[in-house]
Amino acid sequence: MDTMEQWFLPGFLALSMVLGEGPTCDFSPECYKQSEESTTYTCEWSPQFVKNATYELFFRRSNSTADTSLGSSNSSYIHVTDDKLITKVSVDVWVVAHTKYKSCNSFTFSGILSERVKYGAPQMISMSRTSSNLTLRWGNKKGDAVDVEVRRRENSSGTWNTSKFQVNKAMLTLEDLQHQQVYQLQLRQKSKIAKHPLWSDWTPILNVPTEIQDPPEVNWTVVDFSNGTRLLKLNWGISTYPVSVGQVNYNLSLHIWPCQTNQKNWSNIKSTEFNVSVTYSAVSGSIAAFNKVGNVQQRNFLIPAKHLTNCSKAWRIDKPTPHKYVPVLKKSCLEWYKLTDGETSPHKVNIIVKQVNETLQTIRKEMDDYLPYYYFVHHQSDKRLPQTIEMCLMYKMEGVPRKAPENVTVHSTTTSAVLHWNHIPLSHRQGFLTYYKICYRRTQNGKGNAKTECHNISASETEYSIQNLTPQSTYEIQLSGGTVAGFGPPETINVMTQTQFPGWIIPVVVLIGISITLCFIYIKRHQSKIFPPIPRPVVVEYSIFRVRNQDMDEIKEEVHELQLHDKRSKEPKSEETNLLNVCRRYECEDTDENSLGDPMSPEYEGQVLRLETVDSNPAETDCEVAMLMYRNGLVFDMKAEYTEDAGTPL
Repeated sequence: MDTMEQWFLPGFLALSMVLGEGPTCDFSPECYKQSEESTTYTCEWSPQFVKNATYELFFRRSNSTADTSLGSSNSSYIHVTDDKLITKVSVDVWVVAHTKYKSCNSFTFSGILSERVKYGAPQMISMSRTSSNLTLRWGNKKGDAVDVEVRRRENSSGTWNTSKFQVNKAMLTLEDLQHQQVYQLQLRQKSKIAKHPLWSDWTPILNVPTEIQDPPEVNWTVVDFSNGTRLLKLNWGISTYPVSVGQVNYNLSLHIWPCQTNQKNWSNIKSTEFNVSVTYSAVSGSIAAFNKVGNVQQRNFLIPAKHLTNCSKAWRIDKPTPHKYVPVLKKSCLEWYKLTDGETSPHKVNIIVKQVNETLQTIRKEMDDYLPYYYFVHHQSDKRLPQTIEMCLMYKMEGVPRKAPENVTVHSTTTSAVLHWNHIPLSHRQGFLTYYKICYRRTQNGKGNAKTECHNISASETEYSIQNLTPQSTYEIQLSGGTVAGFGPPETINVMTQTQFPGWIIPVVVLIGISITLCFIYIKRHQSKIFPPIPRPVVVEYSIFRVRNQDMDEIKEEVHELQLHDKRSKEPKSEETNLLNVCRRYECEDTDENSLGDPMSPEYEGQVLRLETVDSNPAETDCEVAMLMYRNGLVFDMKAEYTEDAGTPL
């Protein structure tokens, strides 16, 4: 009974207080600090059905009835310093929402505020993806161990898969990712030091693209303005990159100003084109493509210098410096180097800025004989554009060329020969190439028997025509290049001119062609007279035979029985009554071949096959006839003197 009385009074007071405070709002505040050392607390709430209200925050000791207001706000949170709170003991915190027509109290939060820590969501997240692993890094000044919860899904759909990790130094590696699969991630973290840590908010959704496999392919074009400046147009392709790599950015570095050793950098370029003004000197650069998951190996490239092989402003012994070199701070500089292969510049160049401490005589002492060196004089224009104001080759000492012109070809006619060749490579000239020398002579049986003629032509030419040659003759031609030191080895080639045809051959060929044409026309017009037609036999077809045979079917003949009868027999046998007795005149004259062959002729049935008889009596043999057993109109006639086939099908 005493126990019931002990709890009755506090319970009654609490119930009276709740009933007196009005209706309850459907939310509860949550108070915390964002780090273990922080002295500022944040109390926030999420009102769902109370809009356009003013919120007032209250707190009291959990075992007290004295309420203390911590301030009001139109937002859903209030920041409170620790000097206004009791942080070491348990307190009750609640919110009163005031609207125009009513007020309501939220649910009460109870706890020790100093033990509640809620970190912010991970910030400044960087990703690095290699193969099937993804490494995540984010900002953590203290580097304390934290609990991390990661949820991920493939593409933008599917179910979230959540995993928990304990990490140090704010770095986490996810394994077993599919190589060409795009993922979405969210992270949150909480303290491992606080007694009552809270999970931070989820980070925004992070899209994780695939890694870039290859560096970009760089292409360039150079537009020469002929004023010492070139426009360099760079472009790089991303056509080989799949959509899964996401947004690709680029970092570009170029060494465009030779008077300085530092490169100029451009970062986070989103386009695939870039234009910049450069000098005539070589331009080195590099470009690297990267996306959210990291960089790839950069692509290095070199834009060749513009070299003038035939220039008139070369340094000479009597000229210590280029005439356009004016050293004013860093607006002008001198660049020179040795051409290793005669065409491209080496990695190491010599640059002199400000004052020229060494004269060219000193520079020449360091140069090698017979090897080409190149120099540039660079200047910065008033518009701060890099510009080359002078450039050319230079030699310490010149020698004769070491090689002859390359790829020499000759095309000959009856009285001329045209030569084509390529220039001697710069690395084999050993000096300034001044001209080419062509010498030729007529040869016979492999020996020269004529005077040699020579001609000098400009060093810029690659073609020459030799005239006034003898037809059907062999010539020996030599071509060599020369410097101030002399001529180098020649290239020798033998050529034979073509045969010259006599002048009367063409008219004769034309006359023969005209004569053949006229003869052909004459034969076509008088063909009937020259080649009369050959007579052909006339075959007469009787209309009666044609009419009788129109309705006939295909004739099929069968010889069932053949018997020979002697005319002298007076009593024929009974089976011979159906014999057809055919007899010709006693003279046995030969009938007309036409009547015998015509089935419509009256004499057709009298065609018989004449045979020799046993009796050799001439009087009887004239009229002896062998009678045939006849069917389907087949009759044979036989004479004693010869046998003739006179049968004719009906």
